[in-house]
Amino acid sequence: MYANERWLLETQIPADRSTWGTGAELSLRNEAILREALETGSRNPEAIGNVAARKAVEYFISGMDTATIEQLGAAPLAGELQRIAGIKRKSELPAAFAHLNRIGISAPIAFDVGQDEKDATHYMVSLSQAGLGLPDRDFYFTDDAKSEEWRLEYKRHIGNMFMLLGQSEADARRDADAVYALEKQLAQASMTGVQRRDPHAVYNPHRLARLTMEAPGMSWSSYFQEVKLRSPGRVNVAQPKFMIEVARLVNKAPLDDWKAYLRWHLVRSSASQMSSAFEQENFRFYDGVLDGKQKQPPRYRLVVNNIGGRYGELRLSEGLSQLFIEKTFPPEAKAKALRLVNNLKLALRDRLDALDWMAPATKKRAQEKLAAMQIKIGYPDKWQDFSQAKVDRKAYLANGWALSEREFDKNLARLGKPVDRSLWGMGAYIVNAYYNPNLNEIVFPAGILQPPYFNPAADDAVNYGGIGMVIGHEITHGFDDSGRQYDAKGNLKDWWTRQDAKQYLARSEAIAKQYDAYEGVDGIKVNGKLTLGENISDLGGLKISYLALQKAMSAHTPASIDGFTAEQRFFLSYAQGWRSLARPEVERVRLTTDGHSPPRFRVKGPIANLPEFASAFACKSDDVAVRSVAERVNIW
Repeated sequence: MYANERWLLETQIPADRSTWGTGAELSLRNEAILREALETGSRNPEAIGNVAARKAVEYFISGMDTATIEQLGAAPLAGELQRIAGIKRKSELPAAFAHLNRIGISAPIAFDVGQDEKDATHYMVSLSQAGLGLPDRDFYFTDDAKSEEWRLEYKRHIGNMFMLLGQSEADARRDADAVYALEKQLAQASMTGVQRRDPHAVYNPHRLARLTMEAPGMSWSSYFQEVKLRSPGRVNVAQPKFMIEVARLVNKAPLDDWKAYLRWHLVRSSASQMSSAFEQENFRFYDGVLDGKQKQPPRYRLVVNNIGGRYGELRLSEGLSQLFIEKTFPPEAKAKALRLVNNLKLALRDRLDALDWMAPATKKRAQEKLAAMQIKIGYPDKWQDFSQAKVDRKAYLANGWALSEREFDKNLARLGKPVDRSLWGMGAYIVNAYYNPNLNEIVFPAGILQPPYFNPAADDAVNYGGIGMVIGHEITHGFDDSGRQYDAKGNLKDWWTRQDAKQYLARSEAIAKQYDAYEGVDGIKVNGKLTLGENISDLGGLKISYLALQKAMSAHTPASIDGFTAEQRFFLSYAQGWRSLARPEVERVRLTTDGHSPPRFRVKGPIANLPEFASAFACKSDDVAVRSVAERVNIW
């Protein structure tokens, strides 16, 4: 509150947002850069020499052509709707599921090609649970008034969409009930968010024969044939119980219910790229009812999100990235960011050596993993080839399908080839970062490597409290309760002694218990187990960033600035980086679905455990901001 009081008192969430904070403010600046580049390029796309950037501009043109989109109405769905209407037998459903996968729609199954969790040098096919229209499986079962209200609104929303497709109200409401009933059965068989956090629980390699035997009722060979994969080899069935239920429902549920379900997920995934009637109804439920937004965002933002995905992980995010970095992130910024990352790695190396609860054998493996951790800064060193990507300036929705199918085929083509460790999973313009346990890599897009998180000309204490903590957080993900189960090469492999693992689990359980006590909106508590990995990484990231700052200051003691010591400036910068406001609707959803704690607890939780914070601000032993020495949790 001290760091952010004026901002919190004077700031209001913009009407077109569900949350607002430091990251959102920076994202808005990045959006302005992208918007200017896209609008400038739209005036003469042929003059853009960079193929991926030109395709992104052409996609943008199709999305901003609201006159054509409005004129087309529901017409872009006609071919796919005819395909669904033409299903005559249940035996055709597996091919229908696979076809939707190919154009980017996961209903009821999500298909992926990724690294083998236990052999990080090879790719394998993965099937996982999907196909729910509410944010999480728990939304179908939570027993309170708000959840019941949302379920009723959801069924109303499905019916409204069916009426926009031309159904009568009676038929639309009947089909909405059928879709909801089918989804509820799928939700019942779905793993919870906490269960999915266990990498061993979602690693279940199958051959096609075993999958067919364990999940009878649908033709898995027909599914893979439509996927264009004649011999899938080993397939990771992430949630076997869910696949068994899908197969059972294919056999037992009425065909008309399945066809309604497929129509629903087709229109649900497409609504934001269609005429205003579909777009507004989609906004009303997902952005209004569930997120609390009061008005639609500007058109350009919607289009950019459709081009690149929320986290810059889709379609033409590389084209957007190349437009972005032309205007930002000079080489000297990349060099200083890299030095920061290396300093944080050194701080964790020293911290590992000093741990009093870890045996030498485990320390050795941890140090090997830390040393092997790959660092990616700013943007990819190698861009993908988009020369064959099909983009039509008059076909907004079809562009998304075509690019999704292109990406699907590229993923299929990776099977049998060495793992490409140069790929990025996030656009360069995104204000975020990530750790990938399968590649043992930390990735920091240019989008977050800007003020206020990172300023090459700023005070070290401010940078270490801002971007330093983010870097430390991502590094620590390699050693959180999930990441610690992967070795230096990215394999899911136990490298811990039994006693060290027992010690680690006891410490992590204490963190889960601490966060379980934090109360969000409507009396809903933080789920300490769901958010455990992020909470461990927040605590570890803040600690090693503080230690890295101390190393950076070892040669001299910086002077106070505005009356604040370097240590105080570090913690103030940290708190200011997480200042945030959220509408109650979206906080309610995120408390149930998000692996991250609400931002205020991402400050309150870690500092309560750090004696360095208590020392910096001369906290007394009974201060509510800090925990007693006996209560403090310390892992890294």
